[in-house]
Amino acid sequence: MRYFLLAFLLLPLFGWEYYTHGSLQTLTPLPNHTRSLNIHYFKDTKERTIGATNRIILKKRDKCANKWLARYPYKELQNGDILLFTKNIEETFTVAKELYESGCVYFAHPDFLVPIKMRSYDPLFSQQWNFYNIGQGYSVPNVDLNVYEAWQYATGRGVKVAVIDNGFDLGHEDLQGAFVDQIDLVDNDNNASFDNNFELHGTACAGLIAARKNGRGVQGTAYDAALIGIKLIGNYPDGSEKSLFVSSIVAAFWYAKSHGADVINCSWGTYDVADAVRDAINDVAYNGRDGKGTVIVFASGNEGRGDWFWGNDESALPSVLAIGAVTNLGDVAWYSNYGPELDFVAPSGGGTLRIATTDIRGVFGYADGSFGHPDYCYATDTTGFNGTSAAAPQISGVVALMLQRDPELTRDKIVAILKQTARKIGGDIYDEQGHNDYFGYGLVDAKAAVEEVIRRKVQKDVVNKTFALSGYFFHIGDGKFDWIYVSKNLKFVCKLEGMDEHGYLRWNILQSSKKRGFDTISLDGPVITFGKSLQTGALYQQLAHRSFVIDGDFVHYSTGAYEWIYIDKNSLKSFKLERLSYTGSFLWIPLDLSSYIENDKVSFK
Repeated sequence: MRYFLLAFLLLPLFGWEYYTHGSLQTLTPLPNHTRSLNIHYFKDTKERTIGATNRIILKKRDKCANKWLARYPYKELQNGDILLFTKNIEETFTVAKELYESGCVYFAHPDFLVPIKMRSYDPLFSQQWNFYNIGQGYSVPNVDLNVYEAWQYATGRGVKVAVIDNGFDLGHEDLQGAFVDQIDLVDNDNNASFDNNFELHGTACAGLIAARKNGRGVQGTAYDAALIGIKLIGNYPDGSEKSLFVSSIVAAFWYAKSHGADVINCSWGTYDVADAVRDAINDVAYNGRDGKGTVIVFASGNEGRGDWFWGNDESALPSVLAIGAVTNLGDVAWYSNYGPELDFVAPSGGGTLRIATTDIRGVFGYADGSFGHPDYCYATDTTGFNGTSAAAPQISGVVALMLQRDPELTRDKIVAILKQTARKIGGDIYDEQGHNDYFGYGLVDAKAAVEEVIRRKVQKDVVNKTFALSGYFFHIGDGKFDWIYVSKNLKFVCKLEGMDEHGYLRWNILQSSKKRGFDTISLDGPVITFGKSLQTGALYQQLAHRSFVIDGDFVHYSTGAYEWIYIDKNSLKSFKLERLSYTGSFLWIPLDLSSYIENDKVSFK
């Protein structure tokens, strides 16, 4: 051990008290296990060991706090909080208590050194059962995030995800190009790389969010998203944790907010959130993204206990999402914390498989050399990545997919969509709000969530508006591309041929202003009739002298290549056109709209 023991004289008459969550708490002093003579350690009511120095963190409510600022040196933090420096440890507690009781501050408490609980319990897509579960490793099929299907709609492009963790393997082949910003709050520099073989956690979390689709290794949930690497937690070479101030946690969230994070992932927690941290998290959650709010995802923890144990943790805050874990067998993982604060579950270890993701390069990561595949954790590794730490980043990735399709979504709308679309698994009873203490609101369904985002955005864009019909469509066969389009002026006719490599529709033009295909085309109600063909070719002959019933109408409601709505003639139901599916057929998003067509115009309600 690199620690040394220093016994210090406890002062039995001094009350080691401070205010947190609005109530007075008392700490029990401990013998001083520290690398610094200026840190005193205590046991709190959660039996955690926390440290205190001559630093107080506070947030001013009124100018009456200035009399303390005039008395002591201080530094204003980037988020507006103040770090006050007292003469000694006793004064830290005394002054913090005075400040809070004065009413001049929103909070004032020692800038504690807090322990962090990492929440991992311990060309590879087939290993990623959590994205596409077809029964690998004796899994129950379909116990997954449905991410594979969601990738048909979004990949996370244009979305920034901040990962607050313990460093990252920035040179990993599957993370090349993923990181667009980084900071190290441990060593106070701009290099968020891991420093030793005990700093594994961040690389695994980063891979689950944004490992690239590059023909190597694994794919992240949002493999085109951009990462902001924030190193908050560090280890010494012997594995012991470096000291972590509350103010450093505050700085991490400020950095994420000020550098444009759309989502923040935190696979860690302290089990007793400090007032300053709560304030910083709430600010980012509700005011980030220019007031739209930022989704902050926390792992719920791995003790397998109820909220009596973790109810004061960061993950239990109403402003964040607390994520638990389910196994590949469809059961809640035995280690996953539970309770009314739990929001959702995502796949992780605890069954017959763990989670495949990126690992630090070499043989000293989670996947040590005995498995023969350094650089990656496999789902089959007995020492692979695991726990609610592995569950949380997957949800951060799903939120990135959602935000790609609608960057204007507010935090509250994202949460509402996740609740609406989550799958109720486990067979347990969910309450009237759709919540269960062990599964939260259910297993997140990425495909359903992204489809709901698309549906809501289209409906917001067209409801109570009127659009000109773009033309008429009808089938000429059973093939997925056997569609004929006729413009509403009957002068333009083309057949759908497929889709190019960029995702744009390809058309075979049969008639235009430069090329007559038929001597007449007439419209009688829902029936289009073609006259004599003026061109050679089988397709012209197939249409000539025949009548076809229009299957539906199309509206181009905006300028994008896929901003088309199809209205079925018989049911008047509307569908949003998407790209081709994996099977080569078109994807259609059903819309909750009613439509009214008159004089070649359609109105949506």
